[in-house]
Amino acid sequence: MSISHLDIQLDFLESQCRDAQAGLLDKSPMAVQSSVAALQRLAVEFIQIVDEVGLVQCGSPSRIQRIRALSSGVATLRENLLRRLAYVERGLEIVVPATREKATYAGAGAYGRPVRQSGAFSVLSA
Repeated sequence: MSISHLDIQLDFLESQCRDAQAGLLDKSPMAVQSSVAALQRLAVEFIQIVDEVGLVQCGSPSRIQRIRALSSGVATLRENLLRRLAYVERGLEIVVPATREKATYAGAGAYGRPVRQSGAFSVLSA
């Protein structure tokens, strides 16, 4: 693996990140899904290449700058995906509301519910 192969892999990663962001802006779930899956695959390949080449040989200032820019781009993409997820989940709650029934063991705690008092006195005090 040569160092130029590392630059090519960085080009692929940057391109896939841009494609994922464009799919997110176009509101195309299939495009986002395919581009994010490809981005993940390319990121794993990039890590394998860096492990083979060695971190010291990858340390040119231009590559470090590209990796930092890619890192911030992926972080922005992740935030936007989380925002979109919250938006979709909120919409689903409106369209398909959850049932309001209590679960069988809701609020029971670690050892179950306290026993109800029977009889006339509801509270005993000393």
